[in-house]
Amino acid sequence: MRDKLTKRTVEAIEPSLRDTFLWDAEIPGFGCKVTPKGARIYILQYSRGGRIHRVTIGRHGIEFTAEKARNEARRLRGLIATGENPALARSHERSIPTIAELGVRYLEEYARPYKKPSAFAQDQRNLQNHIIPLIGTLKASEIERQDVARVMREVAAGKTAKDEKTKIQGRRIVRGGEIVANRVHALLSKMFQLAEDWKFRPAASNPCRGAKRFAEHKVERYLSVEELARLGNALNAAKNGRLVVDPSAKAPEKRKRGGQEKIGPRSENPRAIAAIELLLLTGCRLGEVLNLRWSDVDFERRFLLLPDSKTGAKTVYLSEAALRVVRDIQPRDDSPYLFPGKRPSEPLGSIRVPWEHICKAARLENLRLHDLRHSFASVGAASGLSLPMIGALLGHSQPNTTARYAHLAASPLHQAVDAIGEKILGAMLPSQ
Repeated sequence: MRDKLTKRTVEAIEPSLRDTFLWDAEIPGFGCKVTPKGARIYILQYSRGGRIHRVTIGRHGIEFTAEKARNEARRLRGLIATGENPALARSHERSIPTIAELGVRYLEEYARPYKKPSAFAQDQRNLQNHIIPLIGTLKASEIERQDVARVMREVAAGKTAKDEKTKIQGRRIVRGGEIVANRVHALLSKMFQLAEDWKFRPAASNPCRGAKRFAEHKVERYLSVEELARLGNALNAAKNGRLVVDPSAKAPEKRKRGGQEKIGPRSENPRAIAAIELLLLTGCRLGEVLNLRWSDVDFERRFLLLPDSKTGAKTVYLSEAALRVVRDIQPRDDSPYLFPGKRPSEPLGSIRVPWEHICKAARLENLRLHDLRHSFASVGAASGLSLPMIGALLGHSQPNTTARYAHLAASPLHQAVDAIGEKILGAMLPSQ
């Protein structure tokens, strides 16, 4: 049927068992489809490259009147005349994923094959805990710079932080803050870069480029000689069952149901203690130590041959002190790991609790396990080792990473300047 599409002509069409079409007598391809259920939908049909394409304009009486649909049909005909394909553009627009869907593709096609498992897990947490709750339902093509800036502000302010019960005696703690916001920014930036590669956004449209990151002030914590002595005493006490976590604590008069934290002298997991000693004596990262296998240890050449690390395959040189720690570990016949977990086929997952007890007993505040790596490097710098040597021991791939320890090489410099000063003063002394 063909007639001018007006409110009267469109509403006069009776539904049938199949879709019914009324085509406009003035605008080529402009029509109204009436479904068997009575829905009236304005459409535009046209031919491109020998193929018939159809664009849905909208529903009559809900989204469009007949006159508005006519104007939209004229606009689309103008686009077609300039060589555009509105149907293809609409199809592409429908294929653009939401941020949540883009995140799934990012994890599976980029993070999982190209990033370390720990980095993959961190990206997954940042997506689930911060990005998806804030902008997960928005299309990837809709995000602008102000959206990224808003996400960073809200993550930094703790809007996505939570502390909830997950299971019996279980908790799920999500922290916000400026550092977390910066990690979210980095993740979003990579996701939008891939969105450009996957044609979901125009080239050079990454909205993260204009959203400023928060300033980060890295605090490098190093153990002093006195602190090293206190840490050593606490480790020895933990080995011998003499560790007192909090000397000022008093035992409760009545024990509560479910038990009470032990107040008096105690011991800690000997494997956890050995892991802490290795961290301090090798400068290794926590994951590198906890995932050590006996096959990684070369006792004859005093090496740890790590097949993988943050910077790839790595050789760790063992001092005699570190080698004694390794030799004192009792292997388990059913596990390949130096530090097996509850399941022999898996390594120890965490030493957080023993570490907290030891730090408390040694009166060491704000000391992370990773700070043991910094302390290893600081002792090397103060002993006169060159920065390239320290970088080789730590397995740094970039010299700039080791440069943070340059200011710690004070002792050799002081010796040098003292020698110069003595010579100058000697030359200035009046002759006898």
